[in-house]
Amino acid sequence: MAEFAFPVSSAGGIARIDLGRPEEGNALTRGMMRALAEEIRTAAADPHNRVIVIEGRGAHFCKGRDGRGETTEGLRPHEVREQMMGAVLGVYAAIQASPIPVVSLVQAPAIGFGAALAAGCDITLAADSAKLAFSEVKHGIPPTLAMAAVMKKVPQKALYWLIFSGADVTPSEGLTMGLVSKVLSAASFATESATFLDELASRPRLVLETIKKFMTQAQDMSAAQQSEYAGTLLALVRS
Repeated sequence: MAEFAFPVSSAGGIARIDLGRPEEGNALTRGMMRALAEEIRTAAADPHNRVIVIEGRGAHFCKGRDGRGETTEGLRPHEVREQMMGAVLGVYAAIQASPIPVVSLVQAPAIGFGAALAAGCDITLAADSAKLAFSEVKHGIPPTLAMAAVMKKVPQKALYWLIFSGADVTPSEGLTMGLVSKVLSAASFATESATFLDELASRPRLVLETIKKFMTQAQDMSAAQQSEYAGTLLALVRS
């Protein structure tokens, strides 16, 4: 497949990455996933950006991985891990490593990799007409990569049900499980999400970076360590 360039724009502190394949349900090849991770890293490194948005157009936010033409024939296990699994994991890692918040705008169904991409972002805004599904089990695939993207966001009981059932989840159900941050009316999704993004991007980048840093690094600390780290970060920002 020819080299693919994502439609990317930046204005008002908001870097927008359009998944750019509405005619294909915004499904991504592994090469496209590697390019997406690079776009996220590039946007995060630009000091003018304060928010990164991942969005899609059309009937799907992202219907998953485009695996046409893929084969593991002749590859050793570590080569499969690096060349094929690494592309997926690289997107999740780029989102987590971004010092500024990454927001997904889920205007339509997000399936498989698409669901993990949507829910793996720091903030997930979903239209009430959308759905999410981790459907890999229905195709005989254990979705351990998708699980890695959402494991710290979803309670264990809910995650087991999501993965073993492969069932469609409404945005309202996703909200209770931790997959979704906010459900918006489909009719006003564009307007409401734009208002939220403008407000978020109006905050100083240092404030946003500090919040993201604390959220990602303090999760596994003890309560005492969290308190100490919180005080230290705030003192640095205020000094």
